[in-house]
Amino acid sequence: MDRVLVTGGTGVIGVELVEELCRMGFRPRVLTRRPHRAALLSSYPVEVVHGDLSSEASLRRALEDIDTVIHLGARASFESYRRLKPTIVDGTVRLGQLAADSGVDHFVYSSSLFVYGGQETPIRSDTPALPVMDYGRAKVEAEDALLDISARSAMTVANVRLPHVYGPQSILFQQVRNGIAIFPGKMGNRCGQLHVADAARILAQIGLARWTGSSAVSDGETVTWSEFFSILEELYPRLRLVTLPSWFAYAGATVLEPLASRRSRPTLYTKDTVVGFNLDLPVEPGLIWEDLGIEPHYRSVHEGIPRVLDGYVRYRWRHPLQDRRSA
Repeated sequence: MDRVLVTGGTGVIGVELVEELCRMGFRPRVLTRRPHRAALLSSYPVEVVHGDLSSEASLRRALEDIDTVIHLGARASFESYRRLKPTIVDGTVRLGQLAADSGVDHFVYSSSLFVYGGQETPIRSDTPALPVMDYGRAKVEAEDALLDISARSAMTVANVRLPHVYGPQSILFQQVRNGIAIFPGKMGNRCGQLHVADAARILAQIGLARWTGSSAVSDGETVTWSEFFSILEELYPRLRLVTLPSWFAYAGATVLEPLASRRSRPTLYTKDTVVGFNLDLPVEPGLIWEDLGIEPHYRSVHEGIPRVLDGYVRYRWRHPLQDRRSA
């Protein structure tokens, strides 16, 4: 990996990934659609290029002399397939095909644990993808398209199915800092977790090692959402946790989603948001990590959450979903 392009480099994981790549000695090229967000990367030795997943011309320019792509850019919300398809599916396919045509050696795709439908036994490397959410359906379609492009070219592909990634910049912890968090369900279901620094680290290492395949990844211990928030409440006493019955939250989202969808901006007030928070998604420890011969820095939320609370944001952070500026 000599020349790497990062898409979505001004998002929650993207900023951490750019920092990780720079720490490893790379000068990544970062594709950004909203120029004002490039200021988030001003302290790093990066090359920022303007581009959009819908513009072939801008993507060709961004891919010049690139040998590795780490692709995080897309609409990151649990909305309808119709709203997700242009970026998650069409944008990924467009970027992937142009990358192969440009001679890119390796393509790392940031997929999601939501390609699975929920299960009691831990997700393994051979667990089939059976999404029950439109977000997961779009991710699977993008994954399959990339594998098809790989089969017809010299470009190798890694589909990395990330779990819930938490960190100081995530929407969840923005709620925590405000003193209130809302959860739509009983919280007894398990969900794979990963500290944002470890998410960035494994994406960078996959690019460096040219790891190929499709697999889930998480930290070393899957916990329930109840355990997750218990740690938060113990360490952050001012937090007020509000739980809603899943049926009530789903009904509310049914009303709010059509209203929110009238805007072009992504929204979290959707039925699939409720579904996603209530899926049982445990992950077998060590997936991908063992292949790379490394371990996560934070092997469980018991280690990761305190670190997030210790951390600070070195700039005035605004989550991409809450950033209303278009230019």
